[in-house]
Amino acid sequence: MSEHSDHSPYCIALQPICDRKLHHVADKLLYRSHCGADVASFDDPFLATVRSYSTAVYEVGIENLVGDRMLLFTAPLEWIENTGFFELPAEQLFAELTLDFFESPTALDAIQRLRSIGYLIAVPQTVFERYPEIPISLVDLVKIDSRRPDCLDLAAHLKGLGPRLLATFVEDQATLDRVHAGGAFDWFMGFVFLPPMHVKESGRKRRSNRAVELRLLAELSSNEMQVEQLEVLVAQHPHFCVLLFAQVNSAAFSRGNRRIDSLHEAVVRLGLERIKTIASFLLLSRNDPVEAVQVRMLLNRAAMAARIARRVRSIDPNTAFTLGLFSRLDAFEGLPMPTLLQGMPFSVPMQDALLKREGEMGKLLDVLDAHESGDLSSLSPAVVAKLNEDFVHAVAWTEQWLVRDQPQTSV
Repeated sequence: MSEHSDHSPYCIALQPICDRKLHHVADKLLYRSHCGADVASFDDPFLATVRSYSTAVYEVGIENLVGDRMLLFTAPLEWIENTGFFELPAEQLFAELTLDFFESPTALDAIQRLRSIGYLIAVPQTVFERYPEIPISLVDLVKIDSRRPDCLDLAAHLKGLGPRLLATFVEDQATLDRVHAGGAFDWFMGFVFLPPMHVKESGRKRRSNRAVELRLLAELSSNEMQVEQLEVLVAQHPHFCVLLFAQVNSAAFSRGNRRIDSLHEAVVRLGLERIKTIASFLLLSRNDPVEAVQVRMLLNRAAMAARIARRVRSIDPNTAFTLGLFSRLDAFEGLPMPTLLQGMPFSVPMQDALLKREGEMGKLLDVLDAHESGDLSSLSPAVVAKLNEDFVHAVAWTEQWLVRDQPQTSV
């Protein structure tokens, strides 16, 4: 292994994959090996696999990372030849084989070996163009680049031959509409599901008070928030009151047969931490299925900010959670950041961080941005390794909240 491979910073990320109903059904594990990398390009593919899985899968467990969704990972030939090195839950994994994988004379044997263990096989459509002798029966998922002019024709040709069809590089709503309308694709992946981006509004309206939601979440970032203040603010949002009473009267919180009908007692019983998280979900709850996927990404960012703050101890974790969330809410809401922050009770350092990336909180946002973009040039390998750890734990925390009815409140 080269010295570069041993010591260069790298980061991992998850990219969501959605089905035809735009439900989040799978994730692609991304590995970025150098600053600014937007594809999995690295000197040592085997080392990349070891690094990404030791961080993502073994750190928190695949069930905590993606729940019951599928996970795609790039499988180099050397990894397959050393399959015994890992004991992964094969029934939940797609081993994604790259085009150069098939240059090896042992490629077909390696695929058969993977299938015998239980892995599903994913390949790019270009494999069949370069190697027409590859049996499509060996493949469970075919990736087709949506930027190709003939992508719909290719999908129609492969439809019904066995594998699922995944449209990749779905970068905007127009592309999603086009490949979805074609009817052949089963799954979709691209930046249309990832913030920041312009988010179209849903045609349906929900009962809410948007200004109160934003104000509530902002107020909850303050450690000086009093129960009486919170009670008054919550009372301005009837739908949120209903949610709080439903939570506090659930099996997890009810004591005996006595139900709580007082808003004050509900606030006291639930506590600020739980109410803050419920407020976050309420703020982000939308009818658009694309936005539902984006909510997960936003909460990952907020939870990662809280974990970093807990570790470095220069910023209160509650403040960091709100900081991380609001730092992307402008794109999610389709509002300029100055407009979004009008009337918010944020401190001057918080405002400076969100508007100008200044101060200690601004540095925290810079770190989050660097990890998300893969631009690691200013960070040491040790720092990036900690960020990878923060990332997978933040993803696991979000997964617990979104999937389970009894969430964890510390990140």
